[in-house]
Amino acid sequence: MKKIIFFIPVIILFAIFGCSKKQITPGGLMDTPEAHYAEGKRLLKLERYDDAFIEFQRAVTLNKKFAPGYEGLGLVWLAKGDLKRAEENINKCLDLDGKFVPGLIAKGRLLIAKKDPEGSLKWFDNAIKLDPKNEDAYIYKADAYVLLQKYDEAEKVFSAGMQQLPNSQELNARWEMMQAARRAAAGLPPQYLAIARSNAITRADLAALLVVELDLDKITKEPGPTPEKKFAPPPTQQVMGKPETPKGLELPPDVQMHWAKSFISKVIELGIMEPYPDGNFDPQRPITRADFAMAVQNLLKGLLKDPGLSTRFIGSTSPFPDVPSSHYAFNAVMVVTTRGIMKAKLDGTFGLTDKVSGTDALLIIKQVKGNL
Repeated sequence: MKKIIFFIPVIILFAIFGCSKKQITPGGLMDTPEAHYAEGKRLLKLERYDDAFIEFQRAVTLNKKFAPGYEGLGLVWLAKGDLKRAEENINKCLDLDGKFVPGLIAKGRLLIAKKDPEGSLKWFDNAIKLDPKNEDAYIYKADAYVLLQKYDEAEKVFSAGMQQLPNSQELNARWEMMQAARRAAAGLPPQYLAIARSNAITRADLAALLVVELDLDKITKEPGPTPEKKFAPPPTQQVMGKPETPKGLELPPDVQMHWAKSFISKVIELGIMEPYPDGNFDPQRPITRADFAMAVQNLLKGLLKDPGLSTRFIGSTSPFPDVPSSHYAFNAVMVVTTRGIMKAKLDGTFGLTDKVSGTDALLIIKQVKGNL
């Protein structure tokens, strides 16, 4: 829907600006390509892409040889996922000015979007040679190395950038994120660093991490009837090339063809994670801290053979202003915080609906292992 909304004003803009082959006369002293370009870049940072488009289009309408305007238009199209139009505008920018540093960086970003991080490096290198103090060049070059899983090289790029820009808050923040990610992934296979750098992991990611990192075969299903929220057991059939669903378990419909089907099947079977009331698992939804705590509680209950764990804190007073004792995850929050597995935020809240980063997820799983 966002794309549709975005393209309506874009079509109108093409009708207004695209038909004019002549440069227009400025309407005021500040009606300049430079002013509109600066405003477009500001709006771009705010993700106001249609407004940014208007400014960049005005810039190139005022001066059709204004290279920065085409770089801006290219970035708008890049943000909207239209790589063809992005490439057309970025190439036009560089045709007009092959040494325009933001244009070189935009070209590198385009290649990253086209899944060619290796090819992007030379463009970032050229940008740094021309402007050693350009923050974006270091940021996107480091991102390219991360995509190539060359994490040591990425750290070198951050280090070089901070030498040139010691007061850059963005470079320092990204450096610290890289360090935190590497600490979280220490002792794990190299691919886990990519997980650690993720801003938010999904429910499917968590299911896979729990199955891969913990010995869930030690957990046995609780005796007794299947809870009502579980599905009625259908007959299972082995389908060639697909994992067989465990007997007595019907998976949610949105998991049947999902890459994490086997992992999700396991955590549902053991009662570690559950489908939503509508019957779907919603595997691509980012996991919240509340649901992560619930999964950890259910996991510990099974691994420690302690069925009373899920009610241990019922009736207690909540120490968190955002977690009432009546909340469905209250007991789980108390379990994970009293055991040091998860921590409160700096403001004293737990952050029930906050997403969980890859770094936090790996650190939590390490803490779970320490509690076993």
